[in-house]
Amino acid sequence: MLRLLTLCLLVALSGPGHAQPRLPVQTDQQITDRVWTIMQLNRLVPILQDEAMAEGRELAATMFPRGGTGLWLDRVRALHHPDRIKGLFLRGASDALSAAGPADVQAGLAFYLTGLGQRILMLEGKARAAMLDERVEATARASYARAVRLSHPRAARIARLIDTADLIGPNVAGGLNASIAFSKGFEAGGGFPMPMSETQIIRDAWAQEPELRADTEAWIGAYLYLAYASLTDAQLDLYIRFAASDGGRALSQVMFAGFDAAFGQTAYDLGLAAAAELRGREL
Repeated sequence: MLRLLTLCLLVALSGPGHAQPRLPVQTDQQITDRVWTIMQLNRLVPILQDEAMAEGRELAATMFPRGGTGLWLDRVRALHHPDRIKGLFLRGASDALSAAGPADVQAGLAFYLTGLGQRILMLEGKARAAMLDERVEATARASYARAVRLSHPRAARIARLIDTADLIGPNVAGGLNASIAFSKGFEAGGGFPMPMSETQIIRDAWAQEPELRADTEAWIGAYLYLAYASLTDAQLDLYIRFAASDGGRALSQVMFAGFDAAFGQTAYDLGLAAAAELRGREL
C-alpha cells in the first residue's frame, strides 16, 4: 500500500506554552476550519500528493509491469488533489468533534498560535518535504536507529513522545483500514482474478500488521528525530509533558479522524482505479 495510506499525518500535540491566546466560542464548522488553517494543512497536502505520486509510480511498476493505459498517475494525482483531501478531512474531523470536545480542541489549537507552536509546524513540514528524497529518509532512519542503539538522550525523548502521544497504534490502524479499503475498491472494480470475500480481505490485511507496525515505528521515529533536531531539550520536554493533555488528545483525535476519513475514501477509489487500469491493459 502507499505510504500515504499507511502513514497518515503524524498528529500534532498540544503544549501549554505561556500567554496562549484565548479563542472565542465557535461553531463546529468554524472549529474544524480553524484546525485546517492553524495546523497549516494547506501546506501539508501538496506534500502528501507528492508522496502519493512517488508511491503510485512504485505501485505501477509492480501492478502494471508491462505498462497500463497511461491514466494511472493522472488518477492518483486527481484523487489526492488538495481541495478533495480538504473536503474529506473536514467531513471526518467534523464527525469526531463532539466526542473529542470542542473546547478541548480549541485549547489544543491555541498552542499552535504561539511562537513555539508555529515553529514546530514549520519544522514538521520541512522534515516531511525533505523525506520525499529517499536518500534523506534513509539517512534519517539510520541516524535514529544509531541514536537508539547508543541510548542517546534525544532518542529516548523521541521514544517517550511517541509513546505518550500514542502515535503508533492509530497510524497502524489507519494503515490497515486503508489497506482494507483499497482491496475492497479493487474487488469492486473486478481487479482480483477470483472474487475476494470481505473476510479474506480483512485477513490478508492483518497478515501485513507486523511488517506495517515495524515500518511505522521506524519511519515515525526517524521523522520526529529529524524534525525536532533543532529544538532544545526543554522545548521537547514541554511538548512531551503535555502530549497527554486534554487539549492535545482532543486535537489528536480530531486530526486522526479527519485523515482516516480522507485516506479511507481515497484508498477505496485508488483500488477502483487500479482495477480499471488492469482491465484497460487487458483490453
